[in-house]
Amino acid sequence: MSNKWICVLSDYIQATCYACSQIRSISELWLIVAPIYCRLKYGLGARDFTIYQLPRVALREWSQFLQNEPFKRILASQASAYGRQLADDKHAFYQHCWQHQLPTPQLTCLLCAPDSEQQQGTPQLHSADQLCQFLPDGQYFVKPQRGSHGQHAFAFVRHGDAVITAQGRSRIQSFAHQVFQRVRSGIPLIVQPQLVNHPSIRQLTGSPHLSTIRVVTAMEQGEIRAIGSFFRIINGNNQTDSFCHGSSGNLIAAVDVQEGRLLSTKCVCNKSWPVMAEISQHPRTGVTLQNFMLPRWQEVLATVFTAHKTMPFLKTIGWDVAVSADMV
Repeated sequence: MSNKWICVLSDYIQATCYACSQIRSISELWLIVAPIYCRLKYGLGARDFTIYQLPRVALREWSQFLQNEPFKRILASQASAYGRQLADDKHAFYQHCWQHQLPTPQLTCLLCAPDSEQQQGTPQLHSADQLCQFLPDGQYFVKPQRGSHGQHAFAFVRHGDAVITAQGRSRIQSFAHQVFQRVRSGIPLIVQPQLVNHPSIRQLTGSPHLSTIRVVTAMEQGEIRAIGSFFRIINGNNQTDSFCHGSSGNLIAAVDVQEGRLLSTKCVCNKSWPVMAEISQHPRTGVTLQNFMLPRWQEVLATVFTAHKTMPFLKTIGWDVAVSADMV
């Protein structure tokens, strides 16, 4: 049996154990086979079954739950080619924001292959030597030009010939060569200054790294409204706020879209399997999560509403918003 099928089997064993733990009466014994039924009937895998807590949801409502990637394909099929490019390409999105005077983090440079086709306007570096010569001292964040869930993203500090990352200290030449190994493997990277959260958010997380707000807007008959929001909360020493089915150890909180107030916050107690649990305080700082007010909330809404107006070809957009001390 291949490793892939061993992992699949392990996932369904764990999902079945979770389902059994939710059985409260004889009438619920059918939950023993619920993970398999859910996969065959609705296309939801074992991890989705668990993270959605479907044993606690009425069976008639299971069809309303979606997998992320298929749902993204549905949205992409409704968008224009330019709309899909903005959704997939962070450099193209940056150029759009710059052209429409929308607030967006400044890009320091783009690390890409010499023969790649890129829009102009951002310094493009094609070798480790160029990166060593171009990059001044400072704190930076690197992420793929295309990608999601915090994959291949990391923070670093350059100080003279030294670079400090989560893995430790190295020389800039060695660091630059390692970075360009990723570029040569087909992963263009964006480098930008590391942003700093609003003081109240830093007090909540106890982290120097960025926790962001996802706000989903929808355009109906020319009117834009916020239809949902959640707050990704960094926990521990993580450098990104991605939840990743709970495997990252970060927290995720529902947000009241009218007030910017945190509602329920959830975490995963075991990183290897995404059984969700309510959490009332941040594990590192002890700050109460329930009813925590996100700063500059009306400014957050105004910003995403203005931005959506520049993209009328997209009917619904999920915005990742960073709130600092002086701007959104």
